[in-house]
Amino acid sequence: MKGFYWVLCGLLVLALFPAVSQAGIGSEFNGMGSFGGSLGVMRWFADSDAREYTAPPGDPIGGGGTAQIRPMLRASFRYRNTEKWVFCVDAGFGWNSYPDTDDLTLRVIPFTAGLERRIGEFSGATTYLGFGGGFYHWVLRRGRHVQLDPETYKELSSTEPGVYGSLTGEFHLSKNVSITTQTAVHFIYSVHSDDFKGTLGGNDIFAEMRLGLNCYFSPTTGFGSDEEESN
Repeated sequence: MKGFYWVLCGLLVLALFPAVSQAGIGSEFNGMGSFGGSLGVMRWFADSDAREYTAPPGDPIGGGGTAQIRPMLRASFRYRNTEKWVFCVDAGFGWNSYPDTDDLTLRVIPFTAGLERRIGEFSGATTYLGFGGGFYHWVLRRGRHVQLDPETYKELSSTEPGVYGSLTGEFHLSKNVSITTQTAVHFIYSVHSDDFKGTLGGNDIFAEMRLGLNCYFSPTTGFGSDEEESN
């Protein structure tokens, strides 16, 4: 139920943005880049052990339980090539905990690159459909300690390839500042399944919702607007 309140509060905040946003993005933003950060929530949906972890029999950490929605943080670089296409690079950190365990978290650090295709205007936001891929480092920890696979006794930690799809809304507050909202689903392909025969050996899926702030700059005028440069 706590996860539902996180999502509900996020949707209520998003509803406020159309009232303060400017008009849709035009050609004046072509060739501009931006640095930004975002904060939101994430949840594991696969594999089955990530979605609902079961501790090995007799393990003192507890039984496990269903993955709980927890924070996701991201840093990003975006470059607008044309009115229709945006190139983006992201790095982040997120985790889920489990209610019936003692300080157990399944964490993920994604490094991704992709493209976003403008699909129109919706409720004051310029809307994009995105796709891309990258590498995802995941680890199962209890406090500071990496957990071991109960069959192979290898550390439950790996870096694996993956892909994602996203839906992004961007609200421009000024020439150089915008707010983004993004919902994304990530698929991680397990290339080390032989190392994890006891748990967490399958392909993984997690979803996230984030709210971010971006600061745009031009290669010729820096962070100032064209009007400031001309004056």
